[in-house]
Amino acid sequence: MLDSHIAAGSIKQGLWVAKSYYFLFFAAVGCMVPFFNIYLESKGLSGVEIGWLGSIPPLIALGANPFWGAVADTWKIHRPVLALCAFVAGLVSLFFLGVSSFWLLLALVTALSFFRTPIGSIVDSTVMDMLKRTNSGSSYGQQRLWGTVGFVFATFSLGQLLSPANMALIFWLHGGLLSLACAGLSFLLPIESAPHQVGIWQGLRRLTTQGGYLSFLIAMTLLGMGISAYIGFLGLHIMALGGNEAQVGLAWTANSLPEVILMYFGARWLGRYSHKRLIIAGFVGFTLVWILAALAPTPALLIAVLPGMGICFGFFWVAAVGYASEAAPPGLSATAQALMGAAQSGLGWSLGSVVAGYLWDQTNGHVVLFFAAAMFFLATLIFWWGNRNSERIDLAGKEEYNGFNNP
Repeated sequence: MLDSHIAAGSIKQGLWVAKSYYFLFFAAVGCMVPFFNIYLESKGLSGVEIGWLGSIPPLIALGANPFWGAVADTWKIHRPVLALCAFVAGLVSLFFLGVSSFWLLLALVTALSFFRTPIGSIVDSTVMDMLKRTNSGSSYGQQRLWGTVGFVFATFSLGQLLSPANMALIFWLHGGLLSLACAGLSFLLPIESAPHQVGIWQGLRRLTTQGGYLSFLIAMTLLGMGISAYIGFLGLHIMALGGNEAQVGLAWTANSLPEVILMYFGARWLGRYSHKRLIIAGFVGFTLVWILAALAPTPALLIAVLPGMGICFGFFWVAAVGYASEAAPPGLSATAQALMGAAQSGLGWSLGSVVAGYLWDQTNGHVVLFFAAAMFFLATLIFWWGNRNSERIDLAGKEEYNGFNNP
């Protein structure tokens, strides 16, 4: 099969594989991420130590995302890269069992971040490339929603099962799903390279000198700061308010379920709006939701506002991936998505984790959530300012929603 000519039937089969990949990958994330800091606190770590554990590894991811994206794009080895990253990330997670030393935990989280973080970006770029080359009637949102389904399934189920006595279960499930299921599925994804690819350094210069894209990366960094604050300390905040592990799982379920509806119907409901407008609307929505979350005095009221986060994320992430895809030079789709991931889950996550850790120790969870809201608000202003005169990606977004992505 020629790299530049993948049969339509193969692409449609690949889209089903991608749905399964999203489901299993985000189920693995859901098994570990929402409960990890609760596990760390049970080991006696302070808020500052938890913050540092969340901050140093994303600095590694800041380089890992562009590194693995460039390797995949340059040598056309997307499938081996995905398989390697998934297998090693799953294997590393098993070493957490029995480790309680801060420095050993730091080494393990760093290694896990280096291999796990790029997986989502490479799968996203692969799905976007497949959708551009088929009239399957599917959309990115309809593919990505299966990740949300997997995440909800994992967080809700584990929330009912976990107790202080069996927290090790999160590492077994996370490791198995990544190293076995995702690593195996990596070889079933059809990968097509662009027929006219620009050089990697030329493409990077083109991306980073686009005023709109540069402000997009800065805004995604601020988004990462806010997201790291609430992901890292939402569960601990619920526990501090008198909640339990079941309510932590319920909180993440309430947060994620609305994403499914928005991602499935997004192409139809939001087709008249550009990527730029949807991204701005998402930033504004994030800000309002987390102001309300910060004001909530009880776990029940906090959980009640979290569906708003899922609604905003459902259309925001589809628009953000589309924005990065349209900005990418030919043949550098994975690199463009990786840069976005590096800004959000690398630099932004690192800075946000440190600040949130200190805020948690010195104040309380309400202040941490107000900090997240402030980062979302600042991201709104910077993205709007940088893209106020940008029309190329704006128009491209409408074509995507109204063209091949419209069911």
